[in-house]
Amino acid sequence: MAKTQTGTAISYSDDTDCPRAEVVLRNGDHIQLVLGRDGRAIRRLASSVQPSEALFQASPDLASRVCAGLFSLETTPRPTPLRILVAAVVQLGSAEELKMRSGRPRHKCSDSWLE
Repeated sequence: MAKTQTGTAISYSDDTDCPRAEVVLRNGDHIQLVLGRDGRAIRRLASSVQPSEALFQASPDLASRVCAGLFSLETTPRPTPLRILVAAVVQLGSAEELKMRSGRPRHKCSDSWLE
């Protein structure tokens, strides 16, 4: 896969009870963002050279504050939390950069997709 200037959202579903997106970052890392009732989580998807890894997880309260901090202007289409997070993540170069910028320790949650 060719490397791009910014990341690319390759799947996006914002009209379900559990909004989610998959993004390919500049270095080729595949990142999954999931917004659920128990909060928001971002993980690196497994590849042939790297295992799956939880990069960031936040409670709904913290996640809404993060999204509010990333969003500053009214735009069209309506800015949903998933749109805001995807817009921020596609600007990062790699999963490692996301992990460093989040400043939060990695840990597993009860969701089976992170285990």
